[in-house]
Amino acid sequence: MKKLAMCVWACVFAFSVAMADNGKPVKNLYQFSVDLTRVKNDKITVELVAPEMNKKEVVYYMPKIVPGTYANYNFGRFVSDFTARDKKGKVLPVEKLDENSWKIKDANKLSRISYTVEDTWDTDQEKDFVFEPGGTNIEENTNFVINTHGFFGYFDDLKRANYQVSITKPQGFYGSTSLTTTKTSKDQDTYVINSYNDLVDAPMMYNKPDTTILKVGGADILVSVYSPNKMASSKEIATNINEVLEAQKEYLGGELPIKKYAFLIYLFDKPTKSGSMGALEHSYSSMYTLPEASSDRLAQTVRDVAAHEFFHIVTPLSIHSEEIHNFDFNTPQMSKHLWLYEGVTEYFAGHMQVKHGLIDLAQYADMIVDKLFQAEQFNDTLPFTVMSKNALELHKDQYQNVYAKGALIGVCLDIKLRELSGGKYGMQNLMKDLAKTYGKEKAFKDEELFDQIAKLTYPEIRTFFSRYVEGNESLPLEEMLGKVGISYKASEKVKGVTLGNIGINFNPESSRLVVSSVAQMNDFGKTIGFQEGDEFISFNGTKLTTENIQEIITQYITTAKEGDNLEIVVARKDEKGKEVEKKLAAKVVETEKEQRHVLQPLETPTPEQAALQQAWLKP
Repeated sequence: MKKLAMCVWACVFAFSVAMADNGKPVKNLYQFSVDLTRVKNDKITVELVAPEMNKKEVVYYMPKIVPGTYANYNFGRFVSDFTARDKKGKVLPVEKLDENSWKIKDANKLSRISYTVEDTWDTDQEKDFVFEPGGTNIEENTNFVINTHGFFGYFDDLKRANYQVSITKPQGFYGSTSLTTTKTSKDQDTYVINSYNDLVDAPMMYNKPDTTILKVGGADILVSVYSPNKMASSKEIATNINEVLEAQKEYLGGELPIKKYAFLIYLFDKPTKSGSMGALEHSYSSMYTLPEASSDRLAQTVRDVAAHEFFHIVTPLSIHSEEIHNFDFNTPQMSKHLWLYEGVTEYFAGHMQVKHGLIDLAQYADMIVDKLFQAEQFNDTLPFTVMSKNALELHKDQYQNVYAKGALIGVCLDIKLRELSGGKYGMQNLMKDLAKTYGKEKAFKDEELFDQIAKLTYPEIRTFFSRYVEGNESLPLEEMLGKVGISYKASEKVKGVTLGNIGINFNPESSRLVVSSVAQMNDFGKTIGFQEGDEFISFNGTKLTTENIQEIITQYITTAKEGDNLEIVVARKDEKGKEVEKKLAAKVVETEKEQRHVLQPLETPTPEQAALQQAWLKP
């Protein structure tokens, strides 16, 4: 699950105005401090020397939602013991308005606020779990994941004020982040940030360091890894993703629009509350939570996820709507252009790999097929813009389609642009032009984007958006892929080998494949003699393990021929419930079956198809 935010390096700006070490309120400056050496019951106290106030009442907010999560997490519910005091230490009256806001009275006397934060990863709250890359982790003397929106809040009319954040750290700890310290020592780091939006866009991870820095396209790329059992290292993971980053640099024109970037990777060795793994993207960093494994086993997962997250340096950093630029953390207004933020980003993550030789066309075709199978789980008649605008509530069950149909929109749109331009202009060109038209400080209006893209490209592209993104028509995949010499059929009858058309799941307790259903079992499955509950031990003489299961089953499906011998040893419960081994065997029989989403590059494309494919898939 890849789940948009915005970030800025802690700048060297008006340092004398922003910094205040005397602990006194300063106009337009938040002075936060967090002591990671003082953990109590998996909680940490946050201290704030508040900006000067000239009102009798003010409201302090923790965010209900943050960019990129598309879920209402209500981070205020992890806050307790909220106290406000005047300059003499006298407690001021506070009224808690809801989960995320506190009204402070006599605010013109306000000097300090303090409150306790519970981490989201290890909470006792049993509902609305926070997706871990967007949450917080407090492991005393071990690891701290500080997604800043989980620790720090804002006063509503002061979100654009400066923030100073001081972190007191345990001995030997290092803070990995996209921010740059303005002061640092062995005990404490201090950062100065332009605004709350920029602060929320910059997660931190504190632990004993395992970091590697790559030099890519004129940028310093930090790779920071926390692996509790030392199964993987930052050097190994950096080596795995360096090839992807170099390809992305070329894909973006040979240089990167950033100077620094941080990959923060936490590898977990126990189940997570959300039951998910993935990453949350930011403009200059991304935060990952993945199951701990060796670097070689993590390689492709990290490459695929990193390819997506890193492309967010294009959008929303340089291309974003007013809803994102002026993001409201407690009453958010959603943009209707998730097809752009997440869909095109996901498309680029795969297209870049085939275009720069990291995968071949057959592998890329498999990527597209995977997106087709994922997309069919969602409502294809729901206009994508409507889903996007209502992704928080009404259509939140459709959100994940941004990574499936959203990417397929990118496929079709890129090919259409290439066709109209004679191969000279595609999605990469469009994104560059949009970045020039808008940029980091200039947002587009939601209602104007499609018309603006049509002005930059072709009138036919406006029609494409009207029919397939704003409208409810299915994407013209057969037509578009045909233009680049790739045959696509949504469904066709084919003959091939099967495992008997049985339902198969994985039993985590035994680490084996298990026959979960025989309701649709065909004659071949009946000949073998599968029974529900059978667990696979070996396959044609090879013992099955979690490492080789997928490879062996895939090899059988793709290479077995009619008449070959198939022998499977299963574990089966006898009448007394005792597990016994049972050998099942039969001659392989090809059966007719319906195959969905059949995608095949043509062996002899026309010159026009070959030329357009070349323009689409070659550098």
